[in-house]
Amino acid sequence: MKPEELVKILNKEVIEENLSLYKDLLENTTQATDPIWKGILPMYINFSKIEKETFLNFLKIVEINTLSHVLGILDGSTYAEGIDNEFILTTEDTKEKLNEDLQSLFLELIEEE
Repeated sequence: MKPEELVKILNKEVIEENLSLYKDLLENTTQATDPIWKGILPMYINFSKIEKETFLNFLKIVEINTLSHVLGILDGSTYAEGIDNEFILTTEDTKEKLNEDLQSLFLELIEEE
């Protein structure tokens, strides 16, 4: 696996799939037991179509920023208190290091969308 393939998979599985899941849950849930969902669900239901799109776009930005930050930590380009050693991310079939530019590759992919 190449780093470019990994960031494409992460984008699809973490960003696109999660956003789709959240949208589906927000659109189709009528009652919630979780306190966070209890709070957001009535707000979302009362949003206009444009407000709903804006809210989902905001969720997407949060997801992108979070994944970017994690990739930066794995690359070693983003500081995280308590992590003093370098990560070496490989796959079983190859010992080629994947994490050196994951954050940059991910952000380039996002910019292309």
